[in-house]
Amino acid sequence: MSARLSIVVPGLCGPLPQQESVGTAADRLLELLKTSRQSSDAAKSYSQKLMQLFGMTTNKPVAEAAISLLRYGIDAGNDCVLHADPVNLMADMDHAILSDCQVLDIRPDEAQQLVEEINTHFADDGLQLVQADANNWFIRLQACELSTTPLYNAVGRNINRLLPTGAEADRWKRFMNEVQMLLHSSSVNQQREQRGVIPVNSLWLWGEGMLPERGDSKLSIIFTEDDFASGLARLNEVECVPIPEAAEVINTIKNMEHSIVVLKQMFTPCNYGDVPLWMQALEGVYPWLAA
Repeated sequence: MSARLSIVVPGLCGPLPQQESVGTAADRLLELLKTSRQSSDAAKSYSQKLMQLFGMTTNKPVAEAAISLLRYGIDAGNDCVLHADPVNLMADMDHAILSDCQVLDIRPDEAQQLVEEINTHFADDGLQLVQADANNWFIRLQACELSTTPLYNAVGRNINRLLPTGAEADRWKRFMNEVQMLLHSSSVNQQREQRGVIPVNSLWLWGEGMLPERGDSKLSIIFTEDDFASGLARLNEVECVPIPEAAEVINTIKNMEHSIVVLKQMFTPCNYGDVPLWMQALEGVYPWLAA
């Protein structure tokens, strides 16, 4: 039996700026990819591609929130789940630019207080945030009648055209506006501003959906620290472990039919258009591509 290893590297194509330095730094990458094949589903998103590797249906919007919640040992059952992640919205002329946890550095005690304040405020509405950790918050609902933009597609961008749409869109826009007013007056943000740290002044809703059915694949193990990938592993009862060195993985999978490694260090700099950080992350990916 020959072992198959799938290496998933979201952000590998880079921020694609018009800079000669990127082309020079990526020459080695292009050389490694010369022998690769482009599949007909190359346009699939990171989450869709992972689901495909798990043998799951990808013709529906991906329920990233419900799947990621599994990573924290919380099974949403038949509930619909939304990410309600803490973010900063910075006004810029006639629009707002979004920053996520990568630049917010939210302390656990700050997250806990903010979640408690929001839950107290919306208690009569039956809305409660579930705090998985300082950066990952969720809402469980009976139904999700809205369509959203993933947080990783909104960071660093004007969010005016990325707000929720669908039958319940107006309701959730009002919710987001009310949360912004609540967070503006929170003592947590007042203290953050005194420390020279940007405030947590909004929530970003995304990843709506219910847990999908399990897939049908021959996967043996997945190496990852990613919430979504870890949730898929738990859903499909596939062993999930942190990422070791490339050589150790190659030795581990010798007698396994199919394994996955998820390398996400290039994803954030790609989404933010951070060229120097993307180039730095690229160096860490080379050993895997050459393995």
